[in-house]
Amino acid sequence: MITRRSLRPQADEQCSTGIHGIREAALVVAGTTTAVFLVCLVALWIFAGPGRARERREIVIPAGTADLIAAGENPLDLPANWSFRSGDVLVLDNRDDVGHYVGAWFSPYGEVTEITVTASATVFCTLHPAGQIYIDVTPRRTDWMLAVPPTLLIGPAFGLVLLMALRMLQRLEDPETVAAAEAARRRRRDREPEPVAPGATGNPGLSSLITGPE
Repeated sequence: MITRRSLRPQADEQCSTGIHGIREAALVVAGTTTAVFLVCLVALWIFAGPGRARERREIVIPAGTADLIAAGENPLDLPANWSFRSGDVLVLDNRDDVGHYVGAWFSPYGEVTEITVTASATVFCTLHPAGQIYIDVTPRRTDWMLAVPPTLLIGPAFGLVLLMALRMLQRLEDPETVAAAEAARRRRRDREPEPVAPGATGNPGLSSLITGPE
């Protein structure tokens, strides 16, 4: 008599369990990332403080400014630390004989250049005798894009850690999970062929052909 056992229900059960695990992991990571993003927005709202209208700051660069700066003077009386609010516009009216740099922005001579300030940085500057300035930019509450980098850096990693902790708690607290794991191990053991002893196959083996001295 030949008996057959279908493995399709077991395969369907394993597939369903895998899909459920993937869905659970995606929900945990997405939920944690969203929570981190909301926390970053609240922190930005507190740090930015009350807003104000965008300002335009104009600096007129007269002729001979480059020569005076090369001599170590500060003809424009510029501070080494410039404070701005995100979105402020710095206007450079260059009437000097040469062009000037403020960070990556270049102001050609004889032209008016407008620079929209968005982020804090220490930049190269040919208008200051030290050769550099620090642009201190306070963000606005509407600059929600500033919350994206820390969210992407912290959110998914924290979500994966939380997911692993939840999985460990589920295994420790859920007796059904332990029973299911034990049943799965038992099914795998039942499907494995049992080792057959040499004498059980009808083959006498080499040991039966060797007879001792009579």
